[in-house]
Amino acid sequence: APRWSGRRSRSRATTRLDAANADDDWFTPAQRALLPCVDDDRWRRLEVAARTLYDWNAKVNVVSRKGLDPPTLVEKHYLPSLALLRVPGFAELEPGCRVVDVGTGGGFPGLPLAICRPDLAFALVDSRKKKIDVVEACADAASATNARAIAGRAPQDVAPQTFDLVLGRSVKNMPEFFRTVAPLLDDSGRAGPLGGVLYIKGGDLEEELSVEPRAEWPLADLLGGSVETDKVALSFSAADVLRCAA
Repeated sequence: APRWSGRRSRSRATTRLDAANADDDWFTPAQRALLPCVDDDRWRRLEVAARTLYDWNAKVNVVSRKGLDPPTLVEKHYLPSLALLRVPGFAELEPGCRVVDVGTGGGFPGLPLAICRPDLAFALVDSRKKKIDVVEACADAASATNARAIAGRAPQDVAPQTFDLVLGRSVKNMPEFFRTVAPLLDDSGRAGPLGGVLYIKGGDLEEELSVEPRAEWPLADLLGGSVETDKVALSFSAADVLRCAA
């Protein structure tokens, strides 16, 4: 599995995992049934990451605290991120593919995906260091050694490294996002038909887009109607992103 150099202590992370095992109920059986590709060990690690974020969020405002309780954290942040596992082509991403989550905030959607796909190499980028410190604590607790947290701005603090797939989640308007991530895209085709940008977006799309997504999937459909949301996952080819950003 991909590993980033200088990562965290596995023994400390294992201790935290063991400490959380006694009460593994933040993800319901029905939610787990939606994603049969996620095994029990990875659900356990997701549980640890969610609990760590929830505890940190009481001290550092990483995600909105308004009405936040464990079920809300799962339904608003974890499940929409995990929905991308059901996007056609995601399961077929080759081991070693490089994925960057630009504007990750509390680690979404990148960290849950990194926990579930330890064979991929993830970079989680956000300009707000306090949030990245929390993301790293969550990755540490869940022993996600394939996830690297970067406090900085894309592309300048990430380049010259390039990536097979760029993730985003309602970070900014689409044209600006494309200009930001274009220098990070590797258009060699290693990620197959999903290579380019995979973006979670809500609201009115037509006014923002100068290129058509090659595919889109409502998150509610990906999650079997278990979560009420108007957000969609949009897929754009690297070529379209580069053309739009030019």
